[in-house]
This record gives sequence, structure tokens and C-alpha cells, in this order.
Amino acid sequence: MKNNPLDDIIKCDVEISSPGSSDVSFDSILLVVAGPAAKGTATISGTTAIGKADELLDYGYKTDSPAYIAATVAFSQNPSPDEVYFVVREKTAEKDTYEDVTTTLTRANGEASFYGIHLTEFRDSTDIEAAKTWAEANEKLYAFEYTDIDSCPVKNFSFYRTFGIFSGLADGYAAEEQPAENQYAALAWMAKCFGYDPGTETWNLKELATIVPTKLSTEQKKALGAKNINTFLRYAGCNCAMGGMTLAGEWIDVIRFRDWLKNELQIRTFNALKTNRKVPFTDGGIGLIEGVMDSTLKDGQDIGGIAPTEYDDDDNPIYGYSVTVPKASDLTEAERKSRKLTGCKWSARLAGAIHAVEISGNLTF
Repeated sequence: MKNNPLDDIIKCDVEISSPGSSDVSFDSILLVVAGPAAKGTATISGTTAIGKADELLDYGYKTDSPAYIAATVAFSQNPSPDEVYFVVREKTAEKDTYEDVTTTLTRANGEASFYGIHLTEFRDSTDIEAAKTWAEANEKLYAFEYTDIDSCPVKNFSFYRTFGIFSGLADGYAAEEQPAENQYAALAWMAKCFGYDPGTETWNLKELATIVPTKLSTEQKKALGAKNINTFLRYAGCNCAMGGMTLAGEWIDVIRFRDWLKNELQIRTFNALKTNRKVPFTDGGIGLIEGVMDSTLKDGQDIGGIAPTEYDDDDNPIYGYSVTVPKASDLTEAERKSRKLTGCKWSARLAGAIHAVEISGNLTF
């Protein structure tokens, strides 16, 4: 005998609340390049992703072009990126000059989601200054390198989202015969370190494939360090990127982790508001937001960006992070009527990283 439908007794509706997803990526790199010298079998359409350097050949680039060499350097690292983006810096109407770098970057930013920037074929100090300013305003990381130790291309070092590396004076090479790959040392460094999740890495002491270490005197190393210019040197048989600082003297990994944490707090809080039919302006609703903040910071702690709970000499806990939110009763009627929750605060201790060690001791009979 056929059963009657249960809808006659129990009316059941099931809503599907789909969370929002972030389009922010902290491992993607944009190469700003000149157009190809020849016509290829494929047409460049805006900002384009490639998964290997040879794909550039389809667009008309040659194996000796800066774009191809740079892409080869990026994909040679371990870990290596799954893909990189490239965008062509267009010529002006007069065809003898290029558009402003900011125009190129703004166009690319509207077409693709990238975090790192490399001006692959443009090393003029004016272009570098423009890229620095754009990256600072748009919360990206910009990397550059230079090979003439007497001609640092930047004058203003108060930028937190730009880092530079000196990659000239390659060991074993004459000054006029520097390896082509060293022109892309900053890109190699970025490609490798973007392969690690934000908060899990330090950029110091990283080996870079295809890049030849520089040979510097003590005075030269000291002068570069005073400007927060990073280097690539040989220690204990290993070729290592040394430093890991932005021009302003902040650690690159700290900037990247901070950007990740901000994005996670934003997208998770958004999803808490979106997936719930209503988050009430009560202690329970405020507690939901508090829980989002707490879980995000705990994830930041678990991956190594935020310090764990530690203890002082008296066994008092030193917490890695703390979260405070207001009580509903502490908010005014006007604040509740505005439906805008304010006063949600957190603080955290960065885990940091050890880059150098001093050890002392003594031997006795």
C-alpha cells in the first residue's frame, strides 16, 4: 500500500546557506612584462596565468626574452608556484613610451587576484618608486633586485610592502658577465617563500635555485644591511638568501601573516553574519562574533604566526592572544539601534623567528 506523504503532517523546509569565499590569495605573483617580439599561436587577453615558462612561447615570447627567463626562475624554485600571472605594459599612443606602471597594475588588479608584484623588464627608478607606492596603497608585496652595488634604485626607504635584494657581483663571474638569472633573484625568493602558508615561514636562509650567490666584503654587507637591502650569500656550502626585511625594516613574513590574518578575520566575520538568519544584538550574538575572532586567532597560533601560551618563572601564563568584546548592557540605546557592533578588540604576540644564535661556554679540566 502506498504511503501518504509526510508533508501532510510535518512541513519541513531546508535552507542552504552558502558562505562567502575570499578571492584574496597570498601565494600569487604578477609579472609586469613588455609585449612579445613576435606573433604567437595564442593571443594575450588581459592578465594571463601560466603554469610553466614554455606557455609563453605560445604567445610569441622567445627563450631569451626577460619574461621567459623570469618565469623559468620562478618555476625552478622548490616549492614552486602552481602558476604566475603576467600582464603586458602597453605602449602609449606615440608608441615610443610605456603607460604608467600604476596604470598597468591597476588594470591587472581588476582582472586577476595577485599578491606579489615583480617589474620583470622595467628597472627605472621612476617605475620602482611608482610600484612601491601602488603596492603600499593596495596591500600587495613588491619585490625588486639590482646588480650595481653603487646604484641602489630607491631613495625613500619608509615602505613596509617593498623589499629589495642585491644580486650583482656573482661569485666566479666577471663584472661584465653576470648570470642572466640573477636579474630575477627577488622573484625567485618570492616564488619560493610564497610556497609556504603565511605564518609558517621565515624568508631568511632560503636556498634559491638558478641564482648565483654574490661575493661581498664585510663593508659592503654592512652598507647593504644598513639600508635593509637583502643579500644572497654562501655559507657552509649553501647558497642562502640573507635578511628577509622590507625597506622600512619590518620582516616580510610579518607583513604577509598580518595580511592573511586581517583577511581571515574579515571573511569569517562576514560569513557569521551571512549564514545566520540574524545575529541578535545580545550577549549571545556578540559571543558569536567573539567566537569567530577567537577561532581565527587560534588558527593563526596553530600555524605558527602567533606565539603559544607560555609561562613566566612563577608559572603565570603569558597568553599568545586575547579577545575582548563588550556586554550588550554596556552599549547605549543609540549604539544598539545603529546595528553596528563596536569595541571588539584583540591582541596577540607574534611568534617571530630565530635568524641568528650566540652561544658561549667554557671547557675545564
